[in-house]
Formats: sequence, C-alpha cells, structure tokens
Amino acid sequence: MTVRYPSNITLIEKEFRHIITDLRDGDGSGLMSSLSFQRYTIVFVDGGKLRITERISKGIIDYSYYDWEQSEGRIIKFHSEPHPDDPKYQTLTEPHHIHPPDEAKLHNLTRYSNFYHQELPAILELIFIHMMSKETL
Repeated sequence: MTVRYPSNITLIEKEFRHIITDLRDGDGSGLMSSLSFQRYTIVFVDGGKLRITERISKGIIDYSYYDWEQSEGRIIKFHSEPHPDDPKYQTLTEPHHIHPPDEAKLHNLTRYSNFYHQELPAILELIFIHMMSKETL
C-alpha cells in the first residue's frame, strides 16, 4: 500500500497556475478545512471546478474525494473510500475508483478502476490535458 500525504495546496496552485483562476477554502459542502480534513475548491480558466476533500489521520490521507465538474456541468469523481464488506462496490484498484457522470451511469453501483489518477497532481494533469485537447487554454 502506498502512503499518501495531504496535498500541498500552495505548491499545487503554483504548479498549475496556467489553468487555475481561483482557489477557495471549502469543498462546496458548506464545511471548511480543519485538522482532520483538507477541503478546497479550484476554479479553472474554462469555468470548471475541482472540489477536493482529503481525510487526514496521523499526517496521511485516509481517503479522498476529488470531484471534477467540467465547464459543461458533467461531474467525474475520483474517490478512494474503501468498501471492504461489499464486493459489488469494489474495483480492481480498491479503494481507488472513478464514478462516471450521472448521465453515463447504468446504476448507482457503476464504478471504474482507477490505476493512475489517484492523487491530486495526476488529476490536475488529466484536467490540463483535457483542456489542451479542447483548446480552452
């Protein structure tokens, strides 16, 4: 198991400044960051948003939710909460999985394995590449 440390939001903001227009405390749930949770919303140049929630325990990430709301309103969720007792919720990359946009789901159990986009920098690189492919930069 890989140990995942909380995201350094200042470094993230600097490294991805070409796609970020705003960084806000809070993940849209009405709650703000605390010792146990990092909660941020990143606003992108194309109008999309990334809502970030990282549950921190003893200096490592227990689980994370990175919910990318594209400028068109579609939401793709990169989650890492485990489902040890229910195999129908598990993916090959348990606990990491991706929830597709609502309109693409067959049912609420629809989840996909997530081999490579498990940490915030990798997800932001994916968003950057997506923006480049759409020529929104």
